[in-house]
Amino acid sequence: MKKLVAFMTVLALLCAGAFAADYSDVFTKFDQRDNWTEAVTITFSDEGVLVNGSGVSVDGTTVYISAKGTYLLSGTCANGQIVVEVTKEDKVQLVLNGLNLTCTDSAPLYVICADKVGLTLAPGSENSFTDAAVYTRVFEKEPNACVCSRDDLSINGTGSLTVTGLNNNGIGTKNDLRIVSGTITVTAPKNALKGNDSVAIKDGTIVLEAGKDAIKAENAEDAGKGFVYIEGGNLSITAGDDAIQGQQDVTIKGGSISVSADGKTINSKGTQDVAVGVITKK
Repeated sequence: MKKLVAFMTVLALLCAGAFAADYSDVFTKFDQRDNWTEAVTITFSDEGVLVNGSGVSVDGTTVYISAKGTYLLSGTCANGQIVVEVTKEDKVQLVLNGLNLTCTDSAPLYVICADKVGLTLAPGSENSFTDAAVYTRVFEKEPNACVCSRDDLSINGTGSLTVTGLNNNGIGTKNDLRIVSGTITVTAPKNALKGNDSVAIKDGTIVLEAGKDAIKAENAEDAGKGFVYIEGGNLSITAGDDAIQGQQDVTIKGGSISVSADGKTINSKGTQDVAVGVITKK
């Protein structure tokens, strides 16, 4: 009898969410830092790139960032690229201040190595990235998204960012993807937002159109990973497969999410904790 009572108590706690995942510290100070005082300025054009500061090398209209710090990027280029490769201990803040970058043979933004890279959308700015339908530029490890990072990536600020993926995913990371704020529009033939370990959204106005899953975290092996967490924001989702897929956990605390999906609205092999009334069908 005592064992039965204990079992029922645990079951009641589980149903009440007592053992729900704790995401109170999912957004770090760096993720949320949308200000800057000093920055290396990088200005793109079809003719070349102007740089004022150190930590940057340029080859034609390809920019290589090799030092931690803050970089202020602007300009328009029909065939340019930003490659970030710093140490695993270094953080890089990229402030987009009217940057419109297309890459005709690869991904316009590729983070090869870093501790974390933050994209800050400067106030009042309109920014865009467009990749190639076929990638021909050779890297040791090929990018698989228009905005691609092999380490943690975060987005904040009050400006706008339009990502047009023609090859694979829209915004993708091999680790964690964090969206804190901003007006963000992503289209992609595969997944719109993909974080191998996790995807977390704090706020923002986000429009996603994906040929496959709109939001996806696919790590099914490591404990505490493979989750999608949405705290707020206004999201509009159109997906050829699932709207939101978190292999191990999907938690939605607030916001407004309108969904049109050919697959499931939420797909998770683990827990699903969704606030009532947040999700509506288009």
